[in-house]
Amino acid sequence: MEKTNRPAGKNREIILLVIVALIGAVGLLVLQLARKTPASRSDERSMVQSGAKKGNAEEANSAPLQKIPGNLISRNEEYPEVGQPFVFRMANFSQGAVYELDPGDGSGRKPFQDGRLKHSYQRTGEFQVSLFAKFEGQEVKLQTVTKRVVVPPKPQNEVVTPVIDN
Repeated sequence: MEKTNRPAGKNREIILLVIVALIGAVGLLVLQLARKTPASRSDERSMVQSGAKKGNAEEANSAPLQKIPGNLISRNEEYPEVGQPFVFRMANFSQGAVYELDPGDGSGRKPFQDGRLKHSYQRTGEFQVSLFAKFEGQEVKLQTVTKRVVVPPKPQNEVVTPVIDN
């Protein structure tokens, strides 16, 4: 039998590579076994609450941690009219959360019913409309959009042509 001569450095490299691979596999196994249950929502909630107490939790950061879905369906060509009911609609809302809308006109928050809310503006202008969600004792501002309230168009009078009898 012929003996192949490998340099001593090559054998050490192979041995070290096998040891590192084994340590990595054992580490992954330990991590998998150590976390038998998924992270609870209370862990996420405490992260948001502790950040809010320190005064450094931003709205943008708190919404993803909460995992409360919901957003307003807004089309740019839809303008509420003064004195006319306007229907705000939601998409991706959860049945367990309570959703409220601040129409931005000083009238206060109003609750959504099955993803819909009717509101009548009393004056024209641009209003910052904000969507809030309450879930498990927490409140999150999900979205803010600008709505321009316009004067309703005047009805066009029908043109009556005179009837001439001869």
